[in-house]
Amino acid sequence: MSKGTTSQDAPFGTLLGYAPGGVAIYSSDYSSLDPQEYEDDAVFRSYIDDEYMGHKWQCVEFARRFLFLNYGVVFTDVGMAWEIFSLRFLREVVNDNILPLQAFPNGSPRAPVAGALLIWDKGGEFKDTGHVAIITQLHGNKVRIAEQNVIHSPLPQGQQWTRELEMVVENGCYTLKDTFDDTTILGWMIQTGRY
Repeated sequence: MSKGTTSQDAPFGTLLGYAPGGVAIYSSDYSSLDPQEYEDDAVFRSYIDDEYMGHKWQCVEFARRFLFLNYGVVFTDVGMAWEIFSLRFLREVVNDNILPLQAFPNGSPRAPVAGALLIWDKGGEFKDTGHVAIITQLHGNKVRIAEQNVIHSPLPQGQQWTRELEMVVENGCYTLKDTFDDTTILGWMIQTGRY
């Protein structure tokens, strides 16, 4: 997603680091692809066993893979990342049980938590697609997130997050501010119990 490339950008598919739970974060620098190596769209499909994770190495693929590897759940396939905010359930992969997924708008009285999905609307840096990341840690007035398709350079050794977002708490409500000034964070999504 990130505009342009830098000399520090790693080629497509390069391991950039790990999110909590040992979930790999990969470069999605499509400008580095050899078209002859990736002629068929099917090579971009990411699976774990027979479970579809998404399109390599997009933000949706990372979010679904993170939930699968850490919690054994996935959300249904979506066309664009911003559509995740309208979903209301996750599926347990092992038994197909349905678990409730609740959306909390940015500015909500419900605090974000580690492991929650963070969803951006389409627009600005995330033009047509929106974006999804995983909240990995609340750190004072910051929220640390892990994501794919924003940065394309390796993380510092041991760092399990890609960006820190400012969190403002005012009148008991939590608002997250993006590092991009042209984006809108819709809110966070938390698996809230059982149906």
